[in-house]
Amino acid sequence: MPTAAPDRPGLADRLFFKITQPHNLARILRWAWLISLMMLVFGYLIIYFRVSEYLNI
Repeated sequence: MPTAAPDRPGLADRLFFKITQPHNLARILRWAWLISLMMLVFGYLIIYFRVSEYLNI
């Protein structure tokens, strides 16, 4: 039964190395920024529509 070489990175290690490359980090940061911006906008919309019935706007 053949076994893998002990110095060969496992699946999790290879995924970690792939994710930590600079262009992948930039892509992750861009999506995280867009998601947080959308959450902020939706939060303000929810607050506005919940409070607007109490205001004379």
